[in-house]
Amino acid sequence: MDKKIDTKTYLPFFRKVSLFRDLTDEQITKVITGMQIAEVQPGNIITKEGAEEDTLFVLVEGEVEITKQLVIPVISAPEDRMEKSLVVLTEKQFPFFGEMALFLENPERSATVKARKQCVLAMFEKKDLLNVFDNDADIGSKIYKNIASVLVERLKKANKDILKLTTAFTLALEG
Repeated sequence: MDKKIDTKTYLPFFRKVSLFRDLTDEQITKVITGMQIAEVQPGNIITKEGAEEDTLFVLVEGEVEITKQLVIPVISAPEDRMEKSLVVLTEKQFPFFGEMALFLENPERSATVKARKQCVLAMFEKKDLLNVFDNDADIGSKIYKNIASVLVERLKKANKDILKLTTAFTLALEG
């Protein structure tokens, strides 16, 4: 069951989340006041690859696994699809996910996120977060900058992974 966030309890945690870097305590409080808190049991899917959703999540407690399908859904039967574990996140990393939905008109999840342990998630729907940004441009610009920084780091990692795969594929074809 979702409930409103207790800002006093969670403010020290949110100060460490990169999404809120360079925000004052007052600004962080303004943002997290609109968030909902939910508990997720181990094994439950938080968000599924391909789903049309626009919620931003912050992992407050627990551990999640992010997976991606290894085959193209259009050309494979559901029973033939395999998933690759991309990363495991814990609250010790102060992670957030689902941020790409803020930039897309019709957001579609790029990966599946599953709870590995009991989780507490802070959640923000796109319309509510954009409303905060509209009311305080300074908060909006700082959060967008922080999201952009995270996306750039993820893109750099993806580029390195593509280079490794291309190299391995080339060597396999030549060998």
